[in-house]
Amino acid sequence: MNKISVKIQARSACDCFKIANTSLELARRAEEDWEREHHCITGITFTAFSIEAMLNHFGKIYDKNWNELKMERKSLHKRLFEFVNLPNYLGSKNYQLAKQCFEMRDAFAHGKTVMESVEVELPELTDDEALAMHMCAISSAPFRNSTFQIFESFVKVAREIEHDIQKNGFYPDTMDHPLYAPQPLRECPLSVIGMRVW
Repeated sequence: MNKISVKIQARSACDCFKIANTSLELARRAEEDWEREHHCITGITFTAFSIEAMLNHFGKIYDKNWNELKMERKSLHKRLFEFVNLPNYLGSKNYQLAKQCFEMRDAFAHGKTVMESVEVELPELTDDEALAMHMCAISSAPFRNSTFQIFESFVKVAREIEHDIQKNGFYPDTMDHPLYAPQPLRECPLSVIGMRVW
């Protein structure tokens, strides 16, 4: 078998979003609750990865040292949104949903042992063993809250954020150019795999 060297522009936003979309479709088709829950948790996690990777992709267009910046997430995102002419975007409904997605992913990844109070509907005609099994099956808050509807809204908002950035942002090297108008961003990091050179 012959081999060649290929240089690729690795866009993790696209790779992660493929997993998120696959998880969304598998959750939609799932017939059992445990199966749907599994795909939603996987998908929410990869949607958060996708959004962060997408924001990092756009950030690197404006700051070549973007990947080396050591800033808190909110400050980093605020900086990007200022670059793309969306200075108040952190307060937008779209960003607040993305923030909720990040928080759920963080809770999955960095969970803590805490005490929670939960209202539980008891199944009828249960013995002590069945009741104990029912209580042991209660998940912690981040996992209980990872519904299909929430997951679907996160995938939708990822696309909307990408659209908002591309609608309002311009390639920096085309700004204030004497010969042509600023060129809008056309990167589509959630769906375009990046360059391949061989």
